[in-house]
Amino acid sequence: MSTEANYGTNLAFADFTIDRADERLLGPSGPVKLGNKAYRVLLMLAEHDGRLLTKDALFSSVWDGTIVSESALTSVIKELRHALGDDPKSPRYIESVYGRGYRLLPPVDPVEAVAQRRPRTAPRAFSDKMASGLGAPPLLYLGAFDDLAVRDSAPHLAAVVREEILFALSRFRDIRLVSDQMATALPAKGYGERDYQLSLRLVHDGSSLRAFTRLCRLATRAIIWADNIQLSDGQLGPNVDRLVRRIAAAALPRMQDDLLGNLPAQPHDVYDLYFLTRLKMRGQTSYAAAREIAATWETMIEEHPNFALAYPPLARLYDTDYCYSGLGSTGEAERRRAYELAHRAFALDPTESHFHTMKGWSHLWAGEWLLARQHLDQALQLNPYNERRLVEVATALMYLDDLDGAANLLQRCLDLTPFVTEAPYEEQGFLYLLSGDYERAVEQLSLVRRDHPDDLARTQPTVMSELYALLAAVGVQLPDLPERAEHWRRSVAARWCAPDPLTDERLKQWVLFHNPLKSAARRSWLVDLLERAMAAGREAERNPGRERNKRFERLSVTVGML
Repeated sequence: MSTEANYGTNLAFADFTIDRADERLLGPSGPVKLGNKAYRVLLMLAEHDGRLLTKDALFSSVWDGTIVSESALTSVIKELRHALGDDPKSPRYIESVYGRGYRLLPPVDPVEAVAQRRPRTAPRAFSDKMASGLGAPPLLYLGAFDDLAVRDSAPHLAAVVREEILFALSRFRDIRLVSDQMATALPAKGYGERDYQLSLRLVHDGSSLRAFTRLCRLATRAIIWADNIQLSDGQLGPNVDRLVRRIAAAALPRMQDDLLGNLPAQPHDVYDLYFLTRLKMRGQTSYAAAREIAATWETMIEEHPNFALAYPPLARLYDTDYCYSGLGSTGEAERRRAYELAHRAFALDPTESHFHTMKGWSHLWAGEWLLARQHLDQALQLNPYNERRLVEVATALMYLDDLDGAANLLQRCLDLTPFVTEAPYEEQGFLYLLSGDYERAVEQLSLVRRDHPDDLARTQPTVMSELYALLAAVGVQLPDLPERAEHWRRSVAARWCAPDPLTDERLKQWVLFHNPLKSAARRSWLVDLLERAMAAGREAERNPGRERNKRFERLSVTVGML
């Protein structure tokens, strides 16, 4: 088949069709999400129709001759295999020719583009207040980087950095990533409220280089994030990695925060409603509010079943007693619903890392350890730059008894975290607890804070961080253990929403239900610490005066030491 085929002709192989005019891949269930590089590699493979396509040809064409590591191509091939459902050990679509390149295995047939057009039905409106249907996700535009000041000494740095940043940000499927070669994707009639631009300028700084980056709104040019990063001259690899990590970890969260802080009072499309509901979920402080949010997600999914972004937050509410606002309110029925949501989201886009973590956790809650680990590992491969995914996977690895793997991921997360206040203190404290380092666990968990449900001007520990701190206090044998245990029991009782009253046995069952430890020895250890804490709490309830005397004695000793 000639590579000079008419651009209006689509290319069909097996159950897939490459729509060249629209630059997308169509599968049996509709459009298949692909990054720009993955689409261009697949198109070249199809145009070669079974003939070997060398790596050099791919680098010179798809990467425009830019010097990148071979792992960039390997990652794109992995993305294609996942999108096509291909198994590298027994491939049906893409064959690897060791050391040389790749070829597409199914025969490719030209198909007239007109014949491939499918009737489009307008999405059902979620609310009469919304003027349009689905809308579009946030747009992030990356123009050419400014390297005029360093072009003589580092002629390829800007191009390499830009390609690597594009590659890294393409892993975030909840944004529309646009480069200067795709400028037609920019709005023709002015920029919208969800449109942003990321720019970078390279300058000399003595014997080193400095990169100035900024993120701004396209509509107003308002800068919402800026940073400058010193680079070591002559060390291309570390420089690129440092820039990519800083931008992926800092710029995108600021972009999300800016979106949530500038939402319309009434949603105009489903994306508006999605962001508004996310904002409500972030600030919810009551069980009733969390139930209302869950109902909104359910309605959104019912109205727009292909809107995959709505699935993870709803599953999270069902898996965690509505984000621990109504303790004991969820059980096996809600877990089954969350399991179903995870599988449906994954079916919509099996190349999205968030859906792999979501599916991994659904298997974890169900005790399906091997399946859980498989999806967690895949999530890391698909997006190693997303701080939230790193924390989700690290926590799951703790339950799977892989403490070393969890420690490595939490360290990577700390390297990505731009602000110390955003560090994963609860997860780090839980890791110390599982490792038997009780003193460091208490220290880390004391830093965990969230808004107080009755007074938003105050903060308090989360119910889980307080539990882990209590268990660590048992291990350290802290003198205030009875008070901690009594306080935590009262905190749980105040939010207990189960139909059955709170007892010690139900409390143990609840703790195990929300801590899916794989190891039977770990579960026994957890129950032992909890029983010792509850015994201390009962002693404080029976002898409140004695505890007050003990506290006075401890205070007197402390004053005497001073």
